[in-house]
This record gives sequence, structure tokens and C-alpha cells, in this order.
Amino acid sequence: MHLKRKFLASPGGMIFDVCNGAFMILFCLTIIFPVWDMLVMSFAAPRDISFTSLNLWPKNIVLQAYTYCFANPKFFTAYLVSISRALSGTAYHILVTVMAAFVLTRTEMPFRKTLTLIWLIPMFFGGGLIPTYLHFRNIGLTNNYLVYILPMAFSMYTAIIVRNFFYSLDHALEESAIIDGASALQVLFHIYLPLSKPVLATITLWSLVNHWNAWFDNMIYVTTEKLLTLQYLLRRIIMEAELFASDAAAFAMTQNTEFIINSETIKAATTVLIVVPIIAVYPFLQRYFVKGIMIGAVKG
Repeated sequence: MHLKRKFLASPGGMIFDVCNGAFMILFCLTIIFPVWDMLVMSFAAPRDISFTSLNLWPKNIVLQAYTYCFANPKFFTAYLVSISRALSGTAYHILVTVMAAFVLTRTEMPFRKTLTLIWLIPMFFGGGLIPTYLHFRNIGLTNNYLVYILPMAFSMYTAIIVRNFFYSLDHALEESAIIDGASALQVLFHIYLPLSKPVLATITLWSLVNHWNAWFDNMIYVTTEKLLTLQYLLRRIIMEAELFASDAAAFAMTQNTEFIINSETIKAATTVLIVVPIIAVYPFLQRYFVKGIMIGAVKG
């Protein structure tokens, strides 16, 4: 402790603190500025956007890019589908992953290593897009809401993180519960899970982000408009704005305003609409996030 205080009070320690603080400030600015630039662009008119200088504030706040997105008749339906998918898919993913991780902690279970090897293989080898599509079609998952949930229900990588976290818990708690007559499911749900908030918050955030950002499965496996997800709809809006700029101009004319949107402002607005919900969720899980990763990654 004395050496630490001496180092911090020395000129070298002060220089290190100043340089470290300056570096962290610059590093944070490199992360914050692109997000702020995107936000400013979404509220700015195309003529006010500069690609050679900093866009620190829109000269005139324009909402037409957002109005153009909201005017799509499928927008709110797609938003509800994405929210439903993220919540139900994450809940099912956590249930399956936690139960699989708990099974992997049972050292007395026969063929445990064989089962682990079988689950590990898909981490490194995939079946390919065409065989996967044919398989999903044969079992009736195409144009089915479950195609968003079932394929993403299990991740061996996530199961390993949860399993290692379970290994870090005091085994005496489980032994005491078993002596009192608790079953395996009671041990899992009444002892392991209440003590596993950090790792559960971590995998919840991972799953939410994966489900919220997913659009490729919508494009490949779903053709019905009622199952359209927000991300795929916004991708279509961006592509339409780039390919058919006249449509955006016609939309501006219907609003009795000049043409003050283009593909760049629409792209920025759609990005904001996708990012904001995840940013709103993250602060509630952030305090558990680092602890969950560190304990789950280094133990066992």
C-alpha cells in the first residue's frame, strides 16, 4: 500500500494518470461521435450534411426521415413482431441454455463427455444454407413464427459460459438441498438460478441483441408480410430509398414540403430506430454484465 501511494504521488505516476485519462477520453470520443453523427444526420436536411467536416448539430431539425419510415403501413406490425420475437426468443433461449448447462455440471451422468462433444460440433461446422432451408421446409418452419425462436434456442458457447458459472458456486449448497430432499429441478430453480443473476443478465443481453438485430432468417424463411420483422422492413426501406429516390421525393410532395430527405438521412433514421431500444435496455443489465462474463469464462 505504501509503495502504491508513493508511485501515485511521484511525477511518473502523475504523468501516467494524465496520459491514461487523456487516452480514455479520446477513446470514448471515437465511440460516441459516430453515434452522435448518425443521430444528427437523421434529423438534418441533406443539404446541411457535410461528409468532410463534423456534424455537431443540425442547422434545422427535420423529421421527414422518421415520418417516411413511420408512413410505411407495415412499420408498427413489424415493430410488434420484433419485440415479441426478442422477448419470447430470449426467454426460451435462457431456459434451454440453463438446463443444458446444468446437465453438463452433472459429473456422474453417463456419456456426459460424448454429449458435450456432440453439442460442440455445430460450433465449428454448419450444415449450409440450402440444406438448412430444405430441412426447415420439411419440418414446417418456413412461414412459421417458430422459425425465429427454435433455431436460436441453444448456443453451446453460451452454455459453456453458464456451466462454468455454475461450477463457481459453492457445491455445499446443493448437497444441503439434496439432503433435505430437493430434486434436481428444485436445486436448479431454487438454488442455482437465484445465485446466477450476473451470468443470466449477460446471456439475456446477448440473446436480446441477436434476436433484435436478426433479419437474414426473415429474408430466407419467411415470405408472409404478417411475420415481417422491423430490421428486415427497415432494410427494405433503405434499399427502396436508394433504388427509387423518386418515391422519397413523391412522399415529400404529399407532405407539401420540399424534398429534404435522401437515402443517407433515411439510413440514419432507421439505424436510430433499431439502436434505441437496445440502448434503453442495456443500463438495467450493465452492472451484471462484466461480472457474468469474467466468472463464467475463467472458472472450470
